[in-house]
Amino acid sequence: MPRVLTKEDVVGIFPPVVSPFTKDEELDLAALRREIDYNISLGVTGVCVGGSTGEGHALDADDLGRLVKTAQETAAGRVPVMAGIITTSTREAVKKAKVARDAGAQCVMVTPPIYQICSDDGIYDFYSTIHKESGLPTMVYNVLTFAPVTPALMRRMAGNQHETGLIATKESIGGSLETLTELLDTIGDKISVTWAHDWLLYPGLAIGATGSVSGAAALLPRHCLALWDAVQSGNIAYAQRLHFAITDVCSQISRYNWPAGVKACINMQGRDVGPCRAPFNRVPDEQLERIAAALKRADAMDLSAAA
Repeated sequence: MPRVLTKEDVVGIFPPVVSPFTKDEELDLAALRREIDYNISLGVTGVCVGGSTGEGHALDADDLGRLVKTAQETAAGRVPVMAGIITTSTREAVKKAKVARDAGAQCVMVTPPIYQICSDDGIYDFYSTIHKESGLPTMVYNVLTFAPVTPALMRRMAGNQHETGLIATKESIGGSLETLTELLDTIGDKISVTWAHDWLLYPGLAIGATGSVSGAAALLPRHCLALWDAVQSGNIAYAQRLHFAITDVCSQISRYNWPAGVKACINMQGRDVGPCRAPFNRVPDEQLERIAAALKRADAMDLSAAA
């Protein structure tokens, strides 16, 4: 089995790749291999399967296991593989975590229980049980706007890592630049604090986020890698240009359902990842036109050299 991850491993650009499907909505593992090879060839730090961008909401435990196994075989030790878990119960989350572990996952990125609002104690127990039962380190996917994992709860979890297994957080729309700042200031020495507001990547990385497990990186990995490098080197002007290009594309997708827009965008770039699973599989024609126009604007940028 591959080694489990530590907070030092969750840095840089870690794309949550899509889950390719055939026209019959079955997993297309050959397409997943191509997508992972492509991302690794660009220099990503690692890959995550089964997140929001990977339609984790539509995957059962067997699907997730097959995706992880394929990703791990394709990565072949070049980069680590993380598994996303999106579900409504501890029971199902533990099942998925065990299947992912057995398939070779080195960490689980877990969304808090969806649909219903859970107490802080319930969320704490949710993550603790997943870690205890699977043995895998955990990353909070802080994406629920109506039920965020608060900084206070995150500090509690980080202070009891032997119970929660917490090594990182993915601050998405369940957080803000304010909470990102607070987490970096208070527990940045204990966990990796990453940032995933797709249309606000630059300010989060500039504040000091340790990386990004952002859907934008699945869409535009070259751009996001270049943005990360520009921030690290202090090339503010170039980072701003990249930020506007990434934001332009992501904004055209986020106005309607995210998974279908993401796959449409990737397919337009010549990386065939198929459709989404129904019912999240329709993209209005006018949105397709906007995505195509934004991609043309973004691709006009020369990423081979900072200007």
